Formats: sequence, C-alpha cells, structure tokens
Amino acid sequence: MRKETLAGHPAVTVGAGSDRLLIIPGLNDPLMRVTETFWFARIVATYCKRYADTHTVSMVSRPMGVETQSTAEMAVGYADVLKETGPAAVMGLSMGGFIVQHLAAVRPDLVTGAILGLSAAKLSGAGYDTIVRWRDWGRASQWNLIYREAVDAVAVGLLRRGFSLGARGYDLVTRGPSTPEDFIGAAEACLAHDATDILPEIDVPTLTIGGTRDPFFAERDFRETATALHGELQILPAIGHEAVIHHAAAFDRPINRFLSDGAQF
Repeated sequence: MRKETLAGHPAVTVGAGSDRLLIIPGLNDPLMRVTETFWFARIVATYCKRYADTHTVSMVSRPMGVETQSTAEMAVGYADVLKETGPAAVMGLSMGGFIVQHLAAVRPDLVTGAILGLSAAKLSGAGYDTIVRWRDWGRASQWNLIYREAVDAVAVGLLRRGFSLGARGYDLVTRGPSTPEDFIGAAEACLAHDATDILPEIDVPTLTIGGTRDPFFAERDFRETATALHGELQILPAIGHEAVIHHAAAFDRPINRFLSDGAQF
C-alpha cells in the first residue's frame, strides 16, 4: 500500500500491474478522504486489492476545499491525475460515476475504459430527495443523521448493526468532517448533475453496473444510461447500494471481465 498525492489529490495505491485502474469515490469522500487516517487507508487498500492481480490500482480522493465545483469541474482535476499517471481505466462509485462521465467525454485520450459502479446519468427522484435531506442535515451540522442513514444504504444484516453502533460512537468523538463545506458542495454537485446529453459523445468502452434495489437510481436509469453509451450493462437483481461490500463476487465479476477484455487502450 502506498499513500501518495497525485496532482493534488490524496490517493491510496496498491499493485504493480502494467495497466492502471483509477477509482473515484462517491459522495462520502469528503467525510473521510482515503489518506485521512491509517485505518481507513487500510480499508481502501483492501478494497483496491480486489483488482490488483492485473492492475496498479489507485483510489483517489478529491482535494480539500474545492467541493464547490460541479462534477464537470471535478473531472478536470482527475484529468490532471491521469496526465501524471498515464492513461487508465476509470471506475466511479456512485457520485464518482458522475465525474467519470464527464472525464470520459472530454478526455477520451486518457480513459481506456469507463466503469459506472452503481451510477447512472442522473439521480432518481428518490435519490434526489435523499441527497437534499443529507445536504440540509450537513448545513445544520447534523452529521450523525447522515452517518446513520448512509450506513442503512450500504450495509445489511450484522454488518449494518455494527456500522450503526460505530456511527453512534463516532458521534461522541467528532464534530463532523474536517471540511464540512466540501460535503455540502459535493451534495449540490450531485443534485445538479445530469449527463443525459453528453453520454452519446463518450467514445470509450463502458460498463454500467446497477442493482434493482438501489436507493439512488432506478433500474431503468441504469438501463437508459447503458443504452445511451452503447456500452455493457450488468444488472444485479435484488441488490442495492450495498453491492460493493456484501456482494463482492457479483459486483467484481463484470468489472474484472471488462478490465481484461473491454478496456483496451
């Protein structure tokens, strides 16, 4: 595991493959950047190792203090990362997929393939309402409410119970993220994002992955996004935003196939 800075972006990197995979995290990123604590960096590295047999894998946070940007403006920063590392396959998780859409549209020379992990062209109505609620809680410094509802979105069963207890404990030792305005700005960027018009302009191999129970996107959103991209689609039945944690095999299988077959530069 390497903690590093790439074009001003905090990053955790694992593996030594000749091909590269850049992972862009979602709305949660301002709550805990990938290098902010040792224990979280280790969790990030463990996740990245899932793709490190064949690739050098970097999960790259957004810099602090710039989350008043739009998703298109954030993509410019990630283009600078790719200028430093060289062309790579890029996977965006949830909101990270919004950034990938702009990145692939404007800098196809830097993107060998684009993966939208639990992400579509825009939020569903229910997803929009949730992000509005989280933005408003952030403005009111009610971070405990965001942590607890976010746990419900990404975990199930005993792990959800454990994460919920951890979130309650976290409330006791922190007043919230180190740069709360970054989370609020990122939420605003999510709410404003609609890439419907730019998807047909994307001319790199693409893979869209989504679950039928996702709280932020409807199944039709994933299908319409993949159709507009003329790319691959993987629907995960009866699975939601917890796919990355609880359904790793189902989530990773199409990604590894895409990385080996579809994302060729």
